[in-house]
Amino acid sequence: MNKENTTSPGHSKKVKVFKLVGKIFAGLIMLILLAFVSITVVYPAILRSANRIDSPYGVDSMEIVEIGGIYQALYFRGQNVENPVVLFLHGGPGSPHMPMIHDYQFELEHYFTIVQWDQPNAGKTFFLNDPDVVLETLSFERVLIDAYEVTQYIRLRLGVDQIILVGYSWGSLLGTALVQAHPQYFSAYISIGQNVNQRESERLAFEALLELAHASGDQRHIANVEALGPPPLGDFDENWVRYIIGSRDLMQRHGFVTNSLLDGRIAFTSPFYSLRERMYFMTVDVFKYQLPLLQYVFDEALHIRNFGTTYYIPVFYIMGELDRQTSYQLAKEFFEEIIAPQKSFFSIPNAGHAPMHENTAEFNRIFIEEIRPLILAR
Repeated sequence: MNKENTTSPGHSKKVKVFKLVGKIFAGLIMLILLAFVSITVVYPAILRSANRIDSPYGVDSMEIVEIGGIYQALYFRGQNVENPVVLFLHGGPGSPHMPMIHDYQFELEHYFTIVQWDQPNAGKTFFLNDPDVVLETLSFERVLIDAYEVTQYIRLRLGVDQIILVGYSWGSLLGTALVQAHPQYFSAYISIGQNVNQRESERLAFEALLELAHASGDQRHIANVEALGPPPLGDFDENWVRYIIGSRDLMQRHGFVTNSLLDGRIAFTSPFYSLRERMYFMTVDVFKYQLPLLQYVFDEALHIRNFGTTYYIPVFYIMGELDRQTSYQLAKEFFEEIIAPQKSFFSIPNAGHAPMHENTAEFNRIFIEEIRPLILAR
């Protein structure tokens, strides 16, 4: 005797719905995977191909060099090696700029040969060594010696007597110390987001946030700023880490610093970093692996004036007018104290702490039309 089909119409309808949902879900997963591959593989490949160094006089060379007893990454790019040579000291500490150069640097490569360096425990260099071992001897003095060695390597590699030094944010502390100690190797010092005194910058930024909050009349915003409170006292510790995270979040809302999501987007589409290297920004505890340098930056006794106010080479400051992370006000005041053979202060409107990303056209114009002729004329 045959069994009767006991499947109800309602049950059959549910099965069809589940199958349809499964197909939709599988389709969404496929779209996400395609988007991921497009963003991390296809787009970077297209970007690199479209901006290749096609001049026989150019250089496009990623180099792993032993500096300071560890392996460190240097990236040389430029359409003509006869152009002025630039060494870029990135910010942070621990925020490599190499994976973000495609957002602004390609135009500059027609006028300069630019060398990006991933410093100890940052970016590519982080993955080339045991970061815990590097951390054992990490200090401002050590990175300064490394910067000197990098300078000598570049001079020999490209056959030049002098190079232009660019210091960005944390790199402006390192850059200031380097050109003051060894001015004979540099034709000019260019500071972007000059760090003058980080503790005072944090205090001024908090006051600006509080003033803006009260001016807005937004009670929720006022409560957020008051909950953050003023910068901590004492040495750099977990309280400072919590404060910085909260402070930067509030500053991003007002354009004082580059939006971190924008930074992540730029870095994640880098044609010069592997996927593993791009994950550095999402997986590495920068506060841990840069702790000695952060303690140096937040030392209340640290002031850029400690390195002197007399320079023996031209000095150029480039500051976003909205920059509070490294105070525009403090940088402008200190710049007035500088004695140098030549100096110029450039303000970039509609930009905060990262003017190369926030107002690229004006940033590149200053480099190409204002600074380059002055350097070549010397």
